[in-house]
Amino acid sequence: MASASVLQSLLTSTTLASSVPSSTASSTPLTILIRDSIEGTSDFFPFLDIAGLGSGSDDVDSGLTFKELFATSLDGNQEITLFSSGCQVDGRTDCTRACNNSSLFFSSLETFYNCAALAAAAHWTQDAKSYYVSQETERNASAIMGSGTLSEFDGRPVLRSLIACAQDSCDNDGLSKPCNRTIDRLSYDTSTPEEIFEALDEFCPELPAEVNPDIFGPGVLISYVLQVCFAASLYLLLKGFTLWVTITQDTSRRKSEPKPYRLKRSLTRIESMIWRDSGGLSRTSIAIATTLVEFQEAQCWFVFAVQIASILAIVVNSQEGTFWGEIVVNAAIAFHVSQNGILPMFLVQVCLHHEGIRNWHTFLGFFMEYLLAIVATSQKIYFKDAFALFKSQNQIEACGFNPSPRTYCAATQGIDGQSFSFFPHPLLYKMTFLILDTIAIIALVADQLAWTLRKHHLTKHVQIGSYRLGRWPRWGKQKRGLFIKIWFWRILEVAYLVINILYMISLTKVINAESFAANRWSYGQIIAVTVWGPVIVKLFDLLLSGPPKNGMRLNSGPPRLRIDNVINGRVGTSAVEVIEDDNETDEKCDEPAPRARDEGFMIRQAAIMQLGDSNHDGRDIEGEAIETGPQAASPEGISAERDVKGTTK
Repeated sequence: MASASVLQSLLTSTTLASSVPSSTASSTPLTILIRDSIEGTSDFFPFLDIAGLGSGSDDVDSGLTFKELFATSLDGNQEITLFSSGCQVDGRTDCTRACNNSSLFFSSLETFYNCAALAAAAHWTQDAKSYYVSQETERNASAIMGSGTLSEFDGRPVLRSLIACAQDSCDNDGLSKPCNRTIDRLSYDTSTPEEIFEALDEFCPELPAEVNPDIFGPGVLISYVLQVCFAASLYLLLKGFTLWVTITQDTSRRKSEPKPYRLKRSLTRIESMIWRDSGGLSRTSIAIATTLVEFQEAQCWFVFAVQIASILAIVVNSQEGTFWGEIVVNAAIAFHVSQNGILPMFLVQVCLHHEGIRNWHTFLGFFMEYLLAIVATSQKIYFKDAFALFKSQNQIEACGFNPSPRTYCAATQGIDGQSFSFFPHPLLYKMTFLILDTIAIIALVADQLAWTLRKHHLTKHVQIGSYRLGRWPRWGKQKRGLFIKIWFWRILEVAYLVINILYMISLTKVINAESFAANRWSYGQIIAVTVWGPVIVKLFDLLLSGPPKNGMRLNSGPPRLRIDNVINGRVGTSAVEVIEDDNETDEKCDEPAPRARDEGFMIRQAAIMQLGDSNHDGRDIEGEAIETGPQAASPEGISAERDVKGTTK
């Protein structure tokens, strides 16, 4: 295979040779290096190769296609790298025969490159006499020369085949960029080898890649950005609201309550959430809780479609494309959005678990997307499959009925109308996927299973020594274990917030004036833009209008979460575990509780019993707070008492 770098090397060699008289034998030896194959260029494995794209730059450039294969040294040494995987004839390497047969010459990437490099070597050593072939050079070259030798290799038939194939390819390969006119003027009888090499330097063009709109069209791109923005905004809204409630709650009342009660400042533990009204705090907390779950469910379906499209783009859509660089670009983009499209899901799922909101159908949907991301990132594109595709699309007669060499030697300078970015570096996302996602998925699975053990009626009372099944270890009276758990979730949330913001920047860097041209929009792109509309609209509706009022029936409140008067019956936050542990300690004390507290506790429990067994499974944390709190009646206690009296009339 002859890439643009190879032909540039040939041109450099021409310049070097012009300074040496052709009648004088050179004292500079030609150096031949033999390698097995073009590693990292013939096949493309995004998980390993994506970090090297663009030669470390942000934008996809010519480094996407074939790396420099032909190294030229200006201080006296001329090195040519040849590949033993090329020139295969009857199961053995024989470049002497392969380069003189057009059907074999252009039948593979390595063979095409070997023959072009050998033709150049023959010219510089035999005609221009810029270099000489040493015994070591001949010995190295013998590994691929087969029936001939390097010093006797005839490069003229190779040059004739190169001219014919190049001219036929330029006329019939159908690529978007035409060839340079100098190729049309080439003639084997009248053109010198230097003129042929100079013309072939423009043979491999730089083409814009047409990206699969299913994975990176304008509508899908907007949807990616909205997904990350909404996930980050929802997280900030959640934390801001919780902090605001903590600060604005009555200071004197907080100080008068026991410490465990003051810890209950999470989304499922806001005091006002049990108020049977549509007050601002209750409305906002319910709106955020509902939106977290519904947004995660919407993400499950959206990311599911993205993962399937990405897998198809990497595996199946490698059967679609006009040149190799375009196929690689699509695979790189599919890998990027598949690997990082689950980042907003991780952020929301961690928030849900930290706030004590868990259900199996949402968790299983999230876990399925993670597995699909693993499948997508493990895919690989093989050049032989792409070569077979190019051959089936267009066979060039002068190239031995093989595809045009331009289909695999063309360089890719960005994306048509866009400039794709892996900001700040693709290695960051790789490490996130390998390390951060692995830690998070282990923690989430363990937390989900622990919650199930705490909730299930067969296991919620199981105790091994002092350890209660499904509970986080206390590790002493200072409850260091619970302290570690709280900060573990916090650090995980912040880490995913930062990586999501970086991912959003990498997406926005793609956008330019041509990204949203009218001809890029289609029916599917318009649908992709609107996918988050229902969730966003519902959030603002709940914030402004409020959810249905909480009542004493199971179908009261928002149907998605069944939020009612005993929403605080959900267990799972770190604050709740502190309360449970302290309550267990209090139960062992012999001091009788005041009668007023018992009555408050019984009133609350009476309200719970009317709601059915599903809510009875969760411990009534607010009831316990009333039991251990002051005798002064709270608004929720008064409201609950009135409800109970109303239902008993």
